[in-house]
Amino acid sequence: MQSIIRQKVDLIAECIFAEIRKVEEKSFGLYGGEFGRLLFLLYYSKYSQIPSHDLLTEQYAERLLEQFAEKERIHTFSSGFAGILYLFEFLRENDMVDLDVSSIQPLLDNYLIIRMRQDIQQKNYDFLHGALGVGLSLLKRKTGLEYIQELVDFLYNMAEKDTNNQIFKWESVLNPKENLTGYNLALSHGISSIIIFLSRIVNNGMINEKIREMLFGAVSYVLSQEKDVAQFGSYFPNSIQKTSPETVSKSRLAWCYGDLGIGLALWQAGKAVGKPEWKEKGLGVLLQSTLRRTFNESLVADAGICHGSAGIAMIYRRMFFEACRDEFKDTALYWVNQTLNFSRFENGLAGYKTFAKGEWECDYFLLSGISGIGLVLLSYLQNDQQNWDEMFLLS
Repeated sequence: MQSIIRQKVDLIAECIFAEIRKVEEKSFGLYGGEFGRLLFLLYYSKYSQIPSHDLLTEQYAERLLEQFAEKERIHTFSSGFAGILYLFEFLRENDMVDLDVSSIQPLLDNYLIIRMRQDIQQKNYDFLHGALGVGLSLLKRKTGLEYIQELVDFLYNMAEKDTNNQIFKWESVLNPKENLTGYNLALSHGISSIIIFLSRIVNNGMINEKIREMLFGAVSYVLSQEKDVAQFGSYFPNSIQKTSPETVSKSRLAWCYGDLGIGLALWQAGKAVGKPEWKEKGLGVLLQSTLRRTFNESLVADAGICHGSAGIAMIYRRMFFEACRDEFKDTALYWVNQTLNFSRFENGLAGYKTFAKGEWECDYFLLSGISGIGLVLLSYLQNDQQNWDEMFLLS
């Protein structure tokens, strides 16, 4: 199996090297753009130890660095400056490469803070596309920490509070086309990301009564939505509609939505504030999810990190490191195998296509395409600690 993974990673790298030689940069984001490709290539070049790979990756990094501040005008974690600057700090901390932007750093941070405040005014806390992603970037880089409190105050004031049951919940738009609102539980766009953000603040030594109230209240709300997994098919739904809270359905197995992200949020919150019962609940949710392997149980159709098999393998590897349970190790292997099996398209990228909006597409991105698939396979191949997964809120 190791040789099969090695061949697949090499093919993915060939596809990405061929693409970057075109010098046609379109999007500079972390999850959905050029810097996500760069992350994979930095790890791959270190693995391959081929001088030409090192040179091409270095030239690519320099090219991106020269252009991103001029062309990128998006602030979000997924597609803009917040995610890119988080990546720069991660690379610097791990002695991979120092992409120095100190000369324009104050301007970039000022822009991020302005855009974060606009998101706050629009009540947009979304991790991928709103205020929370900016907050995570500032927290990671220990920059403008006074603005973290501004974001905390926003979350506190925006929350719907049930003081009798110690519940905090946040309304958001679930379906813009239908103007459907409610309470999103997901890691990607919902309350689980708020729980992880608050847990990171606590881990950074920044705790006050508002943060504690919100963290306890958010966990209480999520736990109040638990279903009978044997009857429902998952412990938690994706979301709860405001007008018809009884209309819920089983959530998929994925990084973006469902039990995996919620279980991780409970685990991390329990670690942050010393609540072993939250850790145990998160562990139980994640252990039960290892049994969901058929399509009807998992709803997994492709290989990307966002909603595919590579993201699932990534999560189970992280939980094996965290909890040292063989169930997670064995299930990670299962989903790595499934990731290899999803490479089946003759006209795909290293055999891969991503299923999006009812169609199969060739996708180079970190979140949804071959850059992320390659990164997961490469970490598995080298049996490393997968420390890059902090950029997906896993560690």
